Amino acid sequence: MGSAALNLSPRLEARIAGGLYVLVIILGAYAELVGRQGVIVVGDPAATLRAIGAHQGTFRLGFMAEMITNILAIPTTLIFWRLLTPTGPKLALMALVLDLTQNTVNAVNAWTQFAPLTLIPGAPELAAVPSAEAAALARLALRWHDVGFDIGLTFFGFALLIEGWLVFRSGYFPRWLGAIYMFAGACYLAATCDYFLALSLPISPYVQLGSLVGEASVALWLLIVGINESRWRAAAAGKPSLT
Repeated sequence: MGSAALNLSPRLEARIAGGLYVLVIILGAYAELVGRQGVIVVGDPAATLRAIGAHQGTFRLGFMAEMITNILAIPTTLIFWRLLTPTGPKLALMALVLDLTQNTVNAVNAWTQFAPLTLIPGAPELAAVPSAEAAALARLALRWHDVGFDIGLTFFGFALLIEGWLVFRSGYFPRWLGAIYMFAGACYLAATCDYFLALSLPISPYVQLGSLVGEASVALWLLIVGINESRWRAAAAGKPSLT
């Protein structure tokens, strides 16, 4: 059902997307910082598996938070595609495909976070599996999750570059918002290159901060301000907007 049938204005759509985007950021941060990193004991797979077993509720909530972000990202992406289409239909479509590809990768990759729960000692299926081997497999699953997550971020980084450029050119969003969104995309791509090429550059805190500031700025702008509706309608009608 289209937005016309629901009688939603572009500004309201933008605010809905902003609200969903804020939830994605919050839930994603919880899934990563509490659900995963909160139980990992660096260099000790056995202690990591014990921590997961001792905090199964928190770990499961982290998994659910990640799954919810994958669901919420779909309407957010579709609304953003619709809002940016008047500025550049082909580029907006390319960004949509990249965004949804990242979302698909993350959804498929989610099994690697749940897998350690199946390796907690005590299950009958694990009777023949040595505890050290189970712990190693659990830690490997979490490491595979990191790999899959960074693969998804590669697609997402390119999507942000394109979307940021469209925001910059649109005329119905402020130019600085597009610039900071492109910067967020560049930060993600820098992080994935550093990870996959094993460069070990001391950039992690800076790119994480840059991507967070860029994404949070766009999410909050959409939620609080929305969009310049008259300029968006002029762009959608193929008319030059008044400045």
